[in-house]
Amino acid sequence: MRGKGGKTIRLNPVDEDNLVTDHPARANLEAIMDQKLFAQRIKSERSAAYWFAASLWGVTGLAMGAIMGVLLTMIVQTGSVPFIRDNIIAGAAIDAGRDSVNSRDGMLRDPAESRPQQP
Repeated sequence: MRGKGGKTIRLNPVDEDNLVTDHPARANLEAIMDQKLFAQRIKSERSAAYWFAASLWGVTGLAMGAIMGVLLTMIVQTGSVPFIRDNIIAGAAIDAGRDSVNSRDGMLRDPAESRPQQP
């Protein structure tokens, strides 16, 4: 059968006894693919575990830092109370002295005037 410039293809019937349905090395190829998929799954699980651990340590560190910051701030404030109290008392005494001086009559007088007159 020849057509216009084409090749004739003849198909022979296939004997079903000689039919090859599978490649001999297919089991090895499947094993290799299974190993690759398993290795990929292990890497995925490992990276997920690393991210979980990193986020867990990060959040834990953040919480511990906040707690320690508040605790140390309270300790420092409690320890500095005597100094603060002394400074407040001294400041109050200075303010009271300044107010006392400022409330006096500002004119200077002659000391002779303040002496009682002798007859």
